[in-house]
Amino acid sequence: MYASLVKPDTLAPRELDLFLEKGWFRLGTGLFTTSFLTFEDTLFDTFWLRVNLSEFQPSRSQREILKKISGLRVTAGRAVLTEEKEVLFGKYRESVSFQPAKNLAGLLSDPGALFDTQEVCIYDGERLVACGIFDLGESSAEGIVSFFDPDYRRLSPGKALVLHKIMFCKERGVKWFYPGYVVPGYPRFDYKLDISREDSEYYDITMSEWRDIRELEVKTQPLSRMVTALIHLEGLLHSFGFEQFRLMKYRFYDIMLDPVYKEYNLLTYPYFIHCFANSSLEEVVIVFDTFTMSYKLLVCHKMFQISFPPEGDDYFSTFLLREAKVVFQEKNPFNFMFGLHEILKRRTPTDVMREQEK
Repeated sequence: MYASLVKPDTLAPRELDLFLEKGWFRLGTGLFTTSFLTFEDTLFDTFWLRVNLSEFQPSRSQREILKKISGLRVTAGRAVLTEEKEVLFGKYRESVSFQPAKNLAGLLSDPGALFDTQEVCIYDGERLVACGIFDLGESSAEGIVSFFDPDYRRLSPGKALVLHKIMFCKERGVKWFYPGYVVPGYPRFDYKLDISREDSEYYDITMSEWRDIRELEVKTQPLSRMVTALIHLEGLLHSFGFEQFRLMKYRFYDIMLDPVYKEYNLLTYPYFIHCFANSSLEEVVIVFDTFTMSYKLLVCHKMFQISFPPEGDDYFSTFLLREAKVVFQEKNPFNFMFGLHEILKRRTPTDVMREQEK
């Protein structure tokens, strides 16, 4: 599954470590993971990032940033939501070009209920000018949000907050700091790479392992692999007379991040080849699974009809789909295409599914 959300009733520090290690991150009172995100109507790969604090040392430029704020007072400790912080967050929110959370309360809920949430605050005299929120596990920490008074932007308070979070964690023996995700091709989040490229790793979801961030290549990213494989198969299908089979974008690939739908185990592929409506309640699609590097012929149930503004012919945005059955799968596109041809010339995928269930 490429997108998922969980809401545990309890979460021990070691359990948070394990979630972070598997590419999960805090979202309100839960944890989520995703491999893809859309920004400005463009779909991107998403990679979770972590920094090895046992190896990290501030660079010369980072020491200069800390020197800039040496005349200000820095405090650290358990996070507490206050009106002063909400006002500062609102002022910061109005100053940035992107859209962060509407307020801190919505972002954090009760900061002490499930997570061990800490804060770093920077004061100019008695005036709060910057605040950074992060969660502690047993041997790891996740950076949740940093915000500051835009009047102090010249002092690089955002970068200073991250460095103070890291120093706080290092002093307590924390090994890994997780700043969230990076999105290759979308530079808004590249500042996270500036913490320390030499000590940073990204989570390779298809291999379930952490790798040096300097090894990340476009051609090995899941989205590129998925689209390339489906385009190749679509060409083969058309050459064999299946012209009605079309590569489509699935609008609801991230629906499992909505807690309303998390119990339905809905489809999370951002692209598929739409074959046909098998009945009024079913759709037949072909996906490329980057975990197994194989094509799959799926029969999907139409779970919910969605009223969505009309989009181009390359979008499937009418129904939320749930995988009902993998009819068959194959790594080789030619073998898959021949197998599909054998199935469809004799009986429908639903017939095959029912035969297999007997």
